[in-house]
Amino acid sequence: MLCLTCRRVRPALSVADYTAARARLITRHGLCLCAPPVPANVTRGT
Repeated sequence: MLCLTCRRVRPALSVADYTAARARLITRHGLCLCAPPVPANVTRGT
């Protein structure tokens, strides 16, 4: 759940990811501002 680059909490990928535990982690570590996550259901064109 933590970003390997900045060591902050990565943005949620779904509504189910919004939990009290996640909120506590964001309060302690901050929210990652690195590149946004790519949703699993989106296919990249080449």
